[in-house]
Amino acid sequence: MVVREFTPGSNRRDFEQLLPAFLAIWNAPDNLRFLSFSLRPFAPELVGGWFEQHIAGGGRYFAALDENGAIVGIIVVRTDPIGMFELFAMAVHPDAQGRGVGRQLVAHAVDVARLQGFRCVEGAVFADNARMLRLLLSLGFQPVRMEHHRRADGADLVVLRALLADEPNSAG
Repeated sequence: MVVREFTPGSNRRDFEQLLPAFLAIWNAPDNLRFLSFSLRPFAPELVGGWFEQHIAGGGRYFAALDENGAIVGIIVVRTDPIGMFELFAMAVHPDAQGRGVGRQLVAHAVDVARLQGFRCVEGAVFADNARMLRLLLSLGFQPVRMEHHRRADGADLVVLRALLADEPNSAG
């Protein structure tokens, strides 16, 4: 498995490959409740707009590709050069879950943050997303605050932060 960056705002081929994969992964029933604050599916027009404006918004898209080049997981990060490096969203195709895809995506994002000179990485996870919470905790993230009743059904959001060492992550 390989992780590569997609630039859908400037590369039409990346846009055309990433959009259907993103929609399939994000809207999968097992993933949607952990990614949508409103619990409503993501529409192609909305996601396409995000892709077109991702650079202006500080967003970057990294995808895990299987041996056939199919996208099996995506992580979205947001960077603010004077602020924070944020794991904004991550999802793995339901058929690829439990194979280390999420771990590889997070480790890759952390390495990108370190190489850009960030000293910490933050991510927010709904409190009922036990799998993602376990993953981030196992990678050294620690809870720093909770935001109550953030999702439409009242679920809380846990914000976690990892302080970065100077050496690259050997897991990525």
